[in-house]
Order: sequence, then C-alpha cells, then structure tokens
Amino acid sequence: MKFLVVIYIIILNINFLYSQVSLSINAIPRKVDVFLDGENIGKTPLRDIIIEPGPHKFDLKKRGYAPLTHSVIINPAESVQMDYYLNPIYLIKFFTEEDGLSFELNDNHKWSENKIKLKIEAGEHFLRVYQNNKIIDEQTFVVDEPKLIQYIIKKKISS
Repeated sequence: MKFLVVIYIIILNINFLYSQVSLSINAIPRKVDVFLDGENIGKTPLRDIIIEPGPHKFDLKKRGYAPLTHSVIINPAESVQMDYYLNPIYLIKFFTEEDGLSFELNDNHKWSENKIKLKIEAGEHFLRVYQNNKIIDEQTFVVDEPKLIQYIIKKKISS
C-alpha cells in the first residue's frame, strides 16, 4: 500500500512539473507590452500563451500609462485568463503666485518653484504646503485629465 501511495505522489509531481497552462491576457488600453519573467511576450490582447505552472512576474507597459507589475503563482490548470487596467498618466501644470512656499506631493515629490509641470498618474493625490519649514496647508485632489492647478493660500477670515 505504501508503494502505491509513493507512486501516486510521484505521478502527481511529474504531472505538475510537466503540465502547461494556456494563458490569455487582456488589458485596457489595448496593445500593452507584456513581459513575462523579464521577456517580452507580445502586446495585448494575448491568446493561448503556453507557460509552466509556478511563480511568475508580469510587467505591463505602455507609453502614457503607469507601468504595472504583478507577481502571481500559476496553479496547474487548462487555462488562465488575466485582465488588467493601466492607469493613465496626465500632464499637470502647477503654479502659484505666492512666494516662499515649498510643496510636497504624495509624501515624495518636493519642489519650491512657482511653476512646475508634473506627469501624474490618474487618481487621488495628497499635497502638503510648507512655509518656513512649517506645514501651512494640506489638500487632496483628484487627477482625471490634464489640468492646470493654481495654488492660493487660504486666508483666515478675521473676526
């Protein structure tokens, strides 16, 4: 009986090692470059790409869109369908007529110029404004198209 169990386990492992999976990949937008484990396998939509089960890394890239990386373990199966959405990147023109301010976007991008152009991924963003190294304002704004953003210090209404 032990012998049969060992043989069964060996057969399962051999099937896993030599099995292949048919992979289909769609993306919005279309014609996105797909890299599988660092190798370019074509542009979306992709159909019937044969891969082995196991860990894989997918990188999707297209000009004008934020790159996307997805690590996944592909289990043995007949076919796998993967659908992706790449976030667009928009040009934002940011300016202020206020002097002596510095800005920080999303806790990482900093500047102190009065006019700047930024390429920003679509979505919600966090702006922090400093004057003399003190935070004077924090705002959240949504980017969903190319924009011109003017920053004005919010004045307190005197009593």
